[in-house]
Amino acid sequence: MANDVNNNVETKPIGFAPILQHYFHKCCIVDIIDQNVPLDARRKMLTHGQASIAMITAILFQVMSLYKVCKFARESNVLDVIFPDISPDEYFDDRLGDTLDAIHKFGIGNLELLITRHIIEAFEIQTEICHNDTTCAQVYGENNKNRSEQSIKISYGYSKQYRKDLKQLVWSMTASSDSSFPLFQQTYSGNTADVETYVEQWHHLIDLLGKKNFLFAGDSKVATHGNMAHINDHGGYFLSPLPMYASYQEALFKALDKHDHETLIPYKDQMNRGFEVPLTFEHENKSYTFRMIILFDQGLFYRRKKSLLERITKTQVAFDELAQKINAYKLKTKDSIEQACQAILKKHKTQAFFDFVVHNDPVVTYKNARPGRPAKNAEKIAVYQDHFSIELNYNESACTKAQYQIGYYPLVTNKPASGFSIEDAMLAHKNQYKVEHLYKRSKSGYNLEPIYLQTPDRIEAYLFLFKIALQILVLMERTARIKIAERDKGLDNFMPNKRDVRNPKTENMLAMFEFVVCGVILLHDGSRQYFVSKLTETQKDILSILDVPEKCYTHQYLFDTS
Repeated sequence: MANDVNNNVETKPIGFAPILQHYFHKCCIVDIIDQNVPLDARRKMLTHGQASIAMITAILFQVMSLYKVCKFARESNVLDVIFPDISPDEYFDDRLGDTLDAIHKFGIGNLELLITRHIIEAFEIQTEICHNDTTCAQVYGENNKNRSEQSIKISYGYSKQYRKDLKQLVWSMTASSDSSFPLFQQTYSGNTADVETYVEQWHHLIDLLGKKNFLFAGDSKVATHGNMAHINDHGGYFLSPLPMYASYQEALFKALDKHDHETLIPYKDQMNRGFEVPLTFEHENKSYTFRMIILFDQGLFYRRKKSLLERITKTQVAFDELAQKINAYKLKTKDSIEQACQAILKKHKTQAFFDFVVHNDPVVTYKNARPGRPAKNAEKIAVYQDHFSIELNYNESACTKAQYQIGYYPLVTNKPASGFSIEDAMLAHKNQYKVEHLYKRSKSGYNLEPIYLQTPDRIEAYLFLFKIALQILVLMERTARIKIAERDKGLDNFMPNKRDVRNPKTENMLAMFEFVVCGVILLHDGSRQYFVSKLTETQKDILSILDVPEKCYTHQYLFDTS
């Protein structure tokens, strides 16, 4: 029996490479890049489209450094599956860097339009509502080498991760409400304010989608007079929460005091409500009137109420502790005590619910009028020493009124009510999280930060490829959930102790193929037998909902070029 054992078996992992190959082919990424980005005649083996796919694949396998792609290609058959005729040694970092330079030189925005338009048509992505947001990406070291006047500048700026010690760039992305599919991305210099990016992104979306009647949804920084006026004057629609500036806050409170009815809105087993009033402002000698939609959210109300009551309790505790410390050290004067009281109210943001009075009840003591041993019936004089106390007054009516208001938040839009109800506005705003989840996916799941590339042009091109990687992930997730809905049956044996999983994440589906390998067996007669791991029933089911044929996991399909 021992002589029948064959130890001449070589295997290499391929993981989910056949699935990627199927989606790359359907998205026509290689063809579009190669048809538009000119290739240096000295490059014989690897086109720009193939190099781009190699970097996108490396991103999805969390190989983020260009110099590691060669090692990744040698140690697995992943890139060999996608490009069987290319040697692993062709994916060296200088060659990949050349592709990044060529993409930037051709125009990242031009390739964005060509590739994304094709994907939108191929997968029938819905683009009626587009969500935009920005984030900052941190970098290490010197990253402004070979920078031209048109390049972004890696610099210090407002860090959303509170890393003021690191330089950064600003990354803006727009996603469709349809499965949060990434539509367009652009990088900006590290000190660019978010408010300056929205109008430009809106114009890019018009070029991409070929229309203006989509709804552009963003955060509160969209709601500047200039942004709203520009989009409205050029025939577009926007939706944004209103920032709580004094003028907007006054308009909100005035509307809450005067409104007499609200529309009930069912949402996630609870009942929200809302109403709307006109919002008018002046900009560049022109008057604008938009819809201010004021919504009440049950979950928001309970969270804010809990926070408010906690702040009130903390304020009272802080004043009790302060009362034990006055009349000593630095709290011996009325001014110093009042400053300490104001600091407490400011810290807990409870100025509207409390006022205080600092009382002074001097303590009188007597001492001899003259120094030395006192004589009998010696004259004495009174000495007055300040003794302060704090009287804290709680305004219960103000707190009650605040609790009535805290569940409401205002949105502003210029889309007419005839085709965009209050409920539509609420649902569109609540889907704003989708683009935020793309950033979370980028930074936590795929280790976007820190960026180690040293030239701004290459960083911009690399983030463009990173967005394509996100598009592939979303397409897989979207396809799977559509197929599950069509067959009305989810995945079994997919998550621990769960059956009929109907909302699988791409990362979890691809992880099921982690240990799939291809290999070769050297037989005793000198011949070779090639094979690919036999798929489990769960893996076959995943391929079915991803719309990937099972033959993609056969050796003949992957490697037989005859």
